[in-house]
Amino acid sequence: MTIVTHEALQFGLGHLAAATAERGHRLCLLTRDRSAYRYELERDAGRRIDVVDVETLDAGKVLDRLAGIPDLAGLISPTDAWSLHALEVAEKLGVPHQNAESVALVRNKARFRNLLNDRGLTRCRAEIVDPRSAARAELKARLAYPVVVKDIAGTSSRSAWLVRRPGELDAALDAAKEVPLLGGGLTVESYFCGPLFSIEALTWRNETRIFGVSSRVMSGEPQFREEGLSFPVALPTAAMEELEAWLVRVLDAVGYSDGFSHTEFIMTTTGPEVVEVNPRLAGALVGEAICQTFDINVYGAFVDMALGRRPTLMDHDLRPRRGIAQFLMYPTRAGVVEAIDGMGALADHPGGPSLYPVLFPGDEVRNLTDQRGCVAILLASGDTAELALSNVLSAVGKLHIRVRESQADHVRRIAEGVPA
Repeated sequence: MTIVTHEALQFGLGHLAAATAERGHRLCLLTRDRSAYRYELERDAGRRIDVVDVETLDAGKVLDRLAGIPDLAGLISPTDAWSLHALEVAEKLGVPHQNAESVALVRNKARFRNLLNDRGLTRCRAEIVDPRSAARAELKARLAYPVVVKDIAGTSSRSAWLVRRPGELDAALDAAKEVPLLGGGLTVESYFCGPLFSIEALTWRNETRIFGVSSRVMSGEPQFREEGLSFPVALPTAAMEELEAWLVRVLDAVGYSDGFSHTEFIMTTTGPEVVEVNPRLAGALVGEAICQTFDINVYGAFVDMALGRRPTLMDHDLRPRRGIAQFLMYPTRAGVVEAIDGMGALADHPGGPSLYPVLFPGDEVRNLTDQRGCVAILLASGDTAELALSNVLSAVGKLHIRVRESQADHVRRIAEGVPA
């Protein structure tokens, strides 16, 4: 039998293929751009994955291709960007899937924020804004600054602007007019002051199992670029119990009954404030970190849920064996990636640092303000998450991303008479 994944996270396909094979099935990847999975497909796991090229944003085309798979056993949707498209397909096929209403709710950051406010789970409300609206003066007057302006359905820190005072709002709205917005509009919300964390969890039939908390190292403001993560954060027992109870209330409020969840929150002086709930396993290498932390393939839960079964992960012994940290590597300037220098210095480095390429030589980096500029992720371990983070920060300091000027930028610079 075949398990189909409607797109996937950039990393983790190998684990997903292994988990599928362990359950006696084969994995098929539907994708509109197989190059996004180059790292995974070029490894041994790639031979265990059937890749089908199709416009995955078009449910009709996806259904047409799925009709050619006579032994389809289940459908997986590991991403948030494709979640609603995959749910439409799953509903038409009549296969097990997540609660479509709750997924649609958390994918709309404004609706989500206001529902939580109605339930007493956040102290602010959101306002939906059209960046092309002429009614800016009224908006400026009624906002309580600072605020964050962001895409209603945004992801990977894209299309998010920090507005500290009324005079900065015009620049944010003008910038939003120039970029494609996944949700078609903007939400304006309070800016919460404090460190960013996330809770990684799995829910099955309204029962939630929490794996732990991930920390964040963020770029300097006004960008919200993620640069480092560690898992699992060691919190006092009472604080962890309070966070777990709080997360369950948040998930219950939105009717999130089944699936992985990745809930980002700011720890403020008055307690946790939700940033967003993502209806999926966390991105970057957090899935890898969870696997290595507990010595288990957590991707098996995707397959179990696709088959309508209680995930074995819900009952697994989740005692951390180690801590895992990762650092997202960005070049110092835009350009064409040539190489990452210094890898030889990592051979004897503590924590066994390993590199996971996101981009490859010849790929171009155009945007450095969010995760699209990430060239590679360095992963390292330690006895605790704190030691793992120390290891990865030390290791990444020995590496250098080499980029060259793109041909288009070269031509532009020459035309403008700008010296090299």
